Amino acid sequence: MMTMPGICCLLALLPFTIHAAPSRDQTPTDIPTNYRKAQHPARLALHFFNYQSGSPHQLLEVTDVKKATLMAFPFVGHKYYVEFSANVYQTMEDVGLCSASVFFLDEKPHPSISVNCSGSKVQKQAIDDDYEFYQKMKARTSPLTGENIPDSYGNIEPQLEPVWQLAILGSSYVIVDKATEDRDYTMAQIRTVKQIPRQDKLIAFDYDLYLYERPSEEMVPCNLHVVWAPGRSPKVDYSCHDYTENGSGSKAEEGSAFLGNFK
Repeated sequence: MMTMPGICCLLALLPFTIHAAPSRDQTPTDIPTNYRKAQHPARLALHFFNYQSGSPHQLLEVTDVKKATLMAFPFVGHKYYVEFSANVYQTMEDVGLCSASVFFLDEKPHPSISVNCSGSKVQKQAIDDDYEFYQKMKARTSPLTGENIPDSYGNIEPQLEPVWQLAILGSSYVIVDKATEDRDYTMAQIRTVKQIPRQDKLIAFDYDLYLYERPSEEMVPCNLHVVWAPGRSPKVDYSCHDYTENGSGSKAEEGSAFLGNFK
């Protein structure tokens, strides 16, 4: 016969047994590839990939999601596995298939991402373009400035195109850092940009820009300080002001990515 202490011990362990027990929800579920739940993790994976690549002249974008599955972990979160094709944003060059896993913790931002685009590496032309842009910025005698990029007609001045692409690279970190399972962002427009002179081997810019947030369809104002050199992921400090649901105020969010020996 079991003693009272033994019964109490089993009761204490019961919650852990329930949580550890296998669940049918942990079986992968296929998701239609045209659904937002399939598109969202694929786009996030490429934001992460672009940021890690460190090249503003070879930004990848999703062209077609081929496969998407979801695995639920009760009381923890959801893990998505996606396979998708991608091309280079600037040249439309096809880079083949990518695969990624994206794990969202329940109601938490900044998912855990693993991505592989085996057919993609930074091309020599992109490396040359990165270095040319970097050299031009270091050689300037007056800091570069700009506003409303693109303008109301969707146009970007040629000299500001790399500045726009560097903003996309830097905002990729912000988008991943702020994203949740139900909320995602796209960079919409640079309101103002100003080059910040530096005495070291790095270049820096202060951006005021808008991120377009889904599903609210709000334009979220953010300030980004981006420090970069060719061949490195940028260092990004940011502050964004997301509007509250009732529109009566805003909530500030800040973040920073410190990589390498950036200061």
